[in-house]
Amino acid sequence: MHNVDVRNVSLGQIMYFVKVAESLSVSAAAEYFNLTQPTLSKKIASLEAQLDLQLFIRTNRIVALTPAGQYLYEQWRYEVSRLEEDIQFAHVLQTGKSKSVVIGIMDSFDPEQVILPLLADFSRKYPDIHLRVESDAAQDVRNMLMRGEADLVFSILYDYQDRELSQIEYRELGAATHCACMRKSNPLSGAESLSVADLREAEFVCISPRQLPEYVRMLQRLCEPYGFAPNITNYVSSANSLTLNINSDNEVFICDRYYLDVNAEKHVKVPLRDTHSSIVLAWRKENEKTYLKDVVEEALRFFG
Repeated sequence: MHNVDVRNVSLGQIMYFVKVAESLSVSAAAEYFNLTQPTLSKKIASLEAQLDLQLFIRTNRIVALTPAGQYLYEQWRYEVSRLEEDIQFAHVLQTGKSKSVVIGIMDSFDPEQVILPLLADFSRKYPDIHLRVESDAAQDVRNMLMRGEADLVFSILYDYQDRELSQIEYRELGAATHCACMRKSNPLSGAESLSVADLREAEFVCISPRQLPEYVRMLQRLCEPYGFAPNITNYVSSANSLTLNINSDNEVFICDRYYLDVNAEKHVKVPLRDTHSSIVLAWRKENEKTYLKDVVEEALRFFG
């Protein structure tokens, strides 16, 4: 039994460790905390000395967790998350509100279509419930929900429809068709709508299967009934990057009307006939916040 005086281990050190373990990058964690890389490295080394444990394996190229480091990361990351949530809720109580709901939303959604009108409507009807919104990529929003960091999330149908989620319930909101997003100079851009078959010769920009394999499967499912496989010529890391990589008149990517296209002045979204997409509202089946059902029911009414 090692005699470690935990009084000498600070909360800050634990937070530094969790962030480095999460990103496996001292430089990325240092940037997050607005520290220099050498300063953060010294803090991690000090923690290791105080615990008498090697937490990381360091080489010139990579940082990896040791078995001891992996164990502490698995234990501490939830404690840090819970602590941050407790502090957030304490601030909520200080405002005079007694309830809090954390909402996750895909960062590629247009907030004016998806979340902002709902927030305004809900705040009027339930002034005692504080709503906090966090945005991220589809897979990260889903992970927030699974880890209990969000109470409910707004995401996209293709990320849920083929997934085994025994602890999650979801409902479709705001049904829409898929769209092909393309340059305004694309010969297909003037059509009121297109068939997926019209995209047989198109070059597709696609989210990488390493990041979101569900997007690739959605694209394959769209094309398969028309007898062709999508000609994917460019993979990107996120939905937000799709619009930044339409570099020719033959390139397209698939989205729906809820997608926030930051290049909208150069692009057009053409609806694809006989296709189906929608927003998904998802929440955990077991949630200690009994008032969460009010938020869910209001969202279903609002989009109904």
